[in-house]
Amino acid sequence: MKKIIFPIFLILTGITMVVAQDKITLRSGGELKARIIGLNAKDVTLIPENSSDTIYLQRDSITKMQYQSGILIYLSKNEIPVSYATNLNPGVDSLYQIGERDATRFYKGYTTASTGTLLCSLFFPWGLVPAIACSATPPSINSLGYREQKLMENSDYFNGYTKQAYKIKKKKVWQGFAIGSGITVGFYIVLIAIVVNSY
Repeated sequence: MKKIIFPIFLILTGITMVVAQDKITLRSGGELKARIIGLNAKDVTLIPENSSDTIYLQRDSITKMQYQSGILIYLSKNEIPVSYATNLNPGVDSLYQIGERDATRFYKGYTTASTGTLLCSLFFPWGLVPAIACSATPPSINSLGYREQKLMENSDYFNGYTKQAYKIKKKKVWQGFAIGSGITVGFYIVLIAIVVNSY
C-alpha cells in the first residue's frame, strides 16, 4: 500500500509545481525564473520555478522583472518602479499605470451600453434612463477584454485596468447620450424652422 501511495503523492506534488516563465534579474547579477504574483512598496511576491512555495523578495534586491507577455518593470533603489510607461508618478505602482494603459488599448465592452443609450436618446429625454443606469454600473469581468490573465491576478494591475475601463465606459455612454439627443434636438429645430418658414 505504501508503495502505491508514495508515487501518487509525488505525482500530485509535481502537478502543483509552477512552470515559471517570468524572469527576475537580481541586483547581485543573478537571474531567477518564477511566476510573479504581486508587487508592492516593500517586496515582490513570487513562486519560483518548479516550486509550489510562495516567497517574498525585497524590492531593493531586484533590478528588473520581465513578464511572459514582454512587459519589463525596472525597480530603482528608491523603490519607484520604472517601466516602458513614461509618465509614472512617484508613489504609484507601475503595474497600476500599465493596467490603465492596457484598458485604453483593449477594453471595448462599452459598445452595447453606448449604442443602446444612443438609440434611446433619439427619443429625448428617455435616453437619460439608460445613460444613468449604464454609467452607474462598472463593466463586468467578462466584458473587460484583457489579454493577460496572469497580470490581472496582480491587484495593482487589476485596479488600474478596471478603474480605467469604468471611466471609458462612462465616457462612451454619455457620448452616446449626447449624440442621440443632439440628433433629436437638431431634427426638431429643423422641423420648427420648416414650419415657421412655411407661413
